[in-house]
Amino acid sequence: MVKYKLFLSFKYIFAALLFLAMTTTQLLSAPAEVTSVRIGGDNTNTRFVLDVNGTTAFRAFSLANPNRIVIDLDEVSWKIGPGGAKGKALINNYRYGLYMPGTSRLVLDLKSPVKITNAFTIKGKDNKPNRLVFDFTKVSQADFTKNISKPKAAAVASRSSREVISKSSGKKTIVLDPGHGGHDPGNLGGVKVNGISEKNVTISAAKNIKKILEASGRYNVIMTRDRDIFLKLRERSLVAHRNNADLFISIHADAFRSSTVRGATIYTLTEKASDREAAILAARENKSDIIAGVDLEDEPDLVQNILIDLVKQETMNLSNRFAGELAPELKKAIMVRKRSLRSAGFAVLKGIDVPSVLIEMGYLTNRTDATLLMQKETHDKIGNAILRATDKYFQKNFAFN
Repeated sequence: MVKYKLFLSFKYIFAALLFLAMTTTQLLSAPAEVTSVRIGGDNTNTRFVLDVNGTTAFRAFSLANPNRIVIDLDEVSWKIGPGGAKGKALINNYRYGLYMPGTSRLVLDLKSPVKITNAFTIKGKDNKPNRLVFDFTKVSQADFTKNISKPKAAAVASRSSREVISKSSGKKTIVLDPGHGGHDPGNLGGVKVNGISEKNVTISAAKNIKKILEASGRYNVIMTRDRDIFLKLRERSLVAHRNNADLFISIHADAFRSSTVRGATIYTLTEKASDREAAILAARENKSDIIAGVDLEDEPDLVQNILIDLVKQETMNLSNRFAGELAPELKKAIMVRKRSLRSAGFAVLKGIDVPSVLIEMGYLTNRTDATLLMQKETHDKIGNAILRATDKYFQKNFAFN
């Protein structure tokens, strides 16, 4: 009986300690809170201040077309109302929300082009919040464009070292995403074209494309999968986010009810598919997560709307620019559809903070395409087209210098 009572005592003590440890961990891991926003200045110099309870790393950078300042923070809790507000001085308005798991984003729409002259933190005293301060000075459009650069971290608390590691070589980082895998075979060619599956075609092509890009000496290439495994759509996009990628390219092979249809197509993200065929294709691809028992629509409506808006605002222009470079290069290399540039609401393109495209290399339901897509020569042609387009894209877009 004594042993039993001692056992119960230790059991309750252990449970209490475990509860205390869990509670402490939750408190320590609670995100910082943005409690207020203040804007001061005039149409020449403007100061933007965030009051933050807690610490968060940040990085501020500029984007053009339209002119914006973007401020990325470690994930924070917004205590300043929903969505955004009207600005003043050089700031027309501002929007904010959860951009990616672990990252919150604030976007300032500008009345005039500006230069970020200061970005720093003032530590709060006597239990007052910390202040994140950003100073902007009006400049010409030419100077604004010239000063656009890759986001650089400003330390308030240490960010992940992945940014330093992935960029230490000076090479750009490209994530190749071979579609489907594991229990999700993707499109099937059918008996007449040897019953090949999309998951095998895409990984074979991606491996060959990877070799071509890396052989140039200009790119680090990461594959979302290098073997026959299933990945949720969010896991694929998070690979690009976690590796601070400069481009995300999802590789697929199409299917259609008519076996005469063939040729490659390039897709970029839109919330409204460009045509009925694109909408059907996007719906079919997005079902991959549903098959695995995961519903992508599990976020609150407000967060969904903010996230979608920010992704469209911040990545669509650059994604379209890359697609615009890729389309003519791909046309020189392989057969493409008459309208080779299209848009659709692919889930795999939604959740990432880097320019992204999805390439349908051809149709497995067409005998000629299916045969070609199994050949290394075709993969090499696609890889070299991607290399040429990627080189042109980085040379023309200052945002990634």
